[in-house]
Amino acid sequence: MVASEEPIATPSHLKPVLVILWLLLISAPIVESDIYRYAALLLIGTTYAYFRPNFRLLKGDWLANACLAWGAYALLRFFFGLIVYGEKGASDWLYAFTLFFPAVGIALYSSRKHVETVFTIYFPVALAALLVSTDYRLILAGDDRISPLYHNNLIHGAIGCGFLMIGALYWLLHAWETGKLQRRSGNWIVAVATLIIALSLFNIYGSKAKGVWLSLVLVGPLMLASLLLYANRRRAALVGAAVLALIAAALFVGGDDIWRFAGPTYEATARIETEISAHGVWNAVSSAIESKDTPESMSERLQLWANASEVIAQAPVFGAGNHWLTLWQSTTYAGVPYTLLHNGYFEMLVRHGLFGIIVFAILAVAMYRRVVAAWREKLISLSALLAYTMITLFFLGTILSNSNNRLAIGESFFFVFSAVAFACGIMLKKGEVRQEASMVAGDRKAA
Repeated sequence: MVASEEPIATPSHLKPVLVILWLLLISAPIVESDIYRYAALLLIGTTYAYFRPNFRLLKGDWLANACLAWGAYALLRFFFGLIVYGEKGASDWLYAFTLFFPAVGIALYSSRKHVETVFTIYFPVALAALLVSTDYRLILAGDDRISPLYHNNLIHGAIGCGFLMIGALYWLLHAWETGKLQRRSGNWIVAVATLIIALSLFNIYGSKAKGVWLSLVLVGPLMLASLLLYANRRRAALVGAAVLALIAAALFVGGDDIWRFAGPTYEATARIETEISAHGVWNAVSSAIESKDTPESMSERLQLWANASEVIAQAPVFGAGNHWLTLWQSTTYAGVPYTLLHNGYFEMLVRHGLFGIIVFAILAVAMYRRVVAAWREKLISLSALLAYTMITLFFLGTILSNSNNRLAIGESFFFVFSAVAFACGIMLKKGEVRQEASMVAGDRKAA
């Protein structure tokens, strides 16, 4: 590692601008809109105007070059499909967004000193949005599904609540880890985080979004287990016990309603598993689609996934590009009323095949390794690493049954995921030392 250079000072008038732009970039979990895209572009432009030398920090970086190469490939392929086949696809151009990932990472590195301020504002705003938007009466009645926060779809809102819940938990743990809870402001952090966690769980229950429930079931135990990584396990266990109590209370109050909505899907899935062993995958899926015992939403998803499988089979390695929609018209269940595949992995496979999945997996693993390396060098807190990890796992779980990677909440997630990785990579390259005092050492002495 090279010696750290003196950082470029942020002009005083620029600080509120950077804070606002970052708040807009991460606003998608609260409000579903395209504003995060404009915020990302403005962040890149502002960073270039005021911190231009920082753009040299990723020169020769293989990961940055790989993002640019994939973005160029995806964009050229999109234009090829548009010109040759006259087919614009469905949001296919979004796969070229990797072109912006390194630059957003530079923007985060350049404004990293303001991250604490961003989240100090973000979580109270999120709490206010939850308090105002929560339909307490309908959720408690348990008969209807509610759409949390300010989204176009209740599933999107439930995913937003999941992001907020995980983020609030580790924001609270970060404040404890770094000693902020010992200050006068500590009590309000505890109050805000606890209320966000409680209201997010309450809204996720009320949304009846089974895919989000499943993702939380997968990630929840890992979140609780992650508390064992903290030096003072007793205090961490108290946080975990409080979260567990909230979940237990929700299950006690709404367990019957949860089963009423999730039970038919579970039973239909069990029947498919039995049919597969007896008659094969395709016959089992066809039988489930035709069965009156299969919930309508599940039947539609199975039709979409069956169609996607047929398209993928025609171009398994590199995918069909924009042309996939043309191939879709000849699939078995082409009459299904929409082409949003409700599976993020199928979304990638129909367009870019196994090659695309492999490239994105390599990029994601490389990015995650940089964040882990930054934590090992004490450039970021354990809580920041765990938030990064759990939000990623939660998101990867949600795209098993929804195409969230094509939505605002998914696109903004990818911007933040990559920005953190590139910012960490730059800090590692420059040999920076974490400046803020950490309570980890003190906790080890107290433990």
